[in-house]
Amino acid sequence: MILKYLQIEWLKLKNYKTFIRLASLYFLLLLLILSSVKLLLSWMTSMGAEFQGISPDIIPFYNFPDVWQNLTYLASYLKFFLAFIVIISVTNEYSYRTIRQNIIDGMSPTEFLLAKQTMIFAFTLFNMLVIWLSGTLMGLFYGSGFSFSLYMMDMEFLLAHFLELVTFLNLAMLISVLMKKAGFAIIGLCFYAIFLEPAVVGILNYKFDDYWLITLFPIHAVNNLIEIPFQRYVFMEIQDFVKLSSALIALAWLAISVGLNYYLIAKRDVN
Repeated sequence: MILKYLQIEWLKLKNYKTFIRLASLYFLLLLLILSSVKLLLSWMTSMGAEFQGISPDIIPFYNFPDVWQNLTYLASYLKFFLAFIVIISVTNEYSYRTIRQNIIDGMSPTEFLLAKQTMIFAFTLFNMLVIWLSGTLMGLFYGSGFSFSLYMMDMEFLLAHFLELVTFLNLAMLISVLMKKAGFAIIGLCFYAIFLEPAVVGILNYKFDDYWLITLFPIHAVNNLIEIPFQRYVFMEIQDFVKLSSALIALAWLAISVGLNYYLIAKRDVN
């Protein structure tokens, strides 16, 4: 059944040039970012850069287990590319009325939602596989040594990144179902995620210091799963673990977005 849903989604997207370009650009940038940090640090050293007296070239970016948090944090900045692919996939269903035809042909709203979820999970699993493979190879080549216990340590960041992507892509799908037009949905997602929510969170943080309330916002919830790890290289304390509360909040938003997606697909006019 899963393969059937994947085949359906692939047939819809394979000849769409925008999808091919976005997907290719995304995975090219992902590989470039994950594998080029060592070259960047070496270049910075050659230019005479220092971080509080520390040469960038000796920063153990790819050491196990730090590599998992480092790479998943960097990869999180690219999640908008996958969100745009999801938006295009969903809004095309309305633009070309394929969702209406699918339902006429016997596909239930549940099956339609499952097909989209299968696509989201496939993108996310492949993304996690790329990060795992890159982290393993970079750690073996550029790390200071290999220990199986250190290699397995902190792999929860891969799971946290998986949850981050699945939740964010379902939020993108929700905006797509609401707006039905790719341009409006992309603008809406970017405006909310980059400007509106950060502005509201900043005001709440400044005026009321309501941190518990801030953690409940959806974009903050997914971004809060993996904290920035790089201060450790200048001997500052960091959060080098995934908080259970952050995971639960993200899971709650995942459930809410999937539920709303189903409700809107099942109840609204598909024309």
